[in-house]
Amino acid sequence: MTTNDLPGYEIRAVLGEVVVSLARSINPFKEGTKSLRGGKSDPHGGENLTKFRLEAITKLGEAASKKGANAVIGMRFDCRQVGPTHIELCAYGTAAVVIQKLPEFADSPPQGVPPKERDSGSDQSANASAGSTSGGS
Repeated sequence: MTTNDLPGYEIRAVLGEVVVSLARSINPFKEGTKSLRGGKSDPHGGENLTKFRLEAITKLGEAASKKGANAVIGMRFDCRQVGPTHIELCAYGTAAVVIQKLPEFADSPPQGVPPKERDSGSDQSANASAGSTSGGS
């Protein structure tokens, strides 16, 4: 997750930074034949970069799991060329343990109070009509 928080989840523990670095070769022959393709780069270059990023995300998740995390927050990518034939793709983020929050309802009744005691001061006809409209909508 590239955000620093997860809506609907609570961060219970931050386990530290996780980093994955992948080195991938660039085919200099393909790049050298650009003039044969009208000066355009490798037509599969975008697909390959997407594939490399997905691989980095998978490995980042594995690294976080090894630390005991079930999420990575604040994830980022860096990419750079390393020499004439390789690129490095670095993915990093913060390993965290998160749990899903329970929904909060503003109009929920107090816990531990039986329904008859909660409704004792209210109009019985209003309760009856409210109950009859709850089916099927």
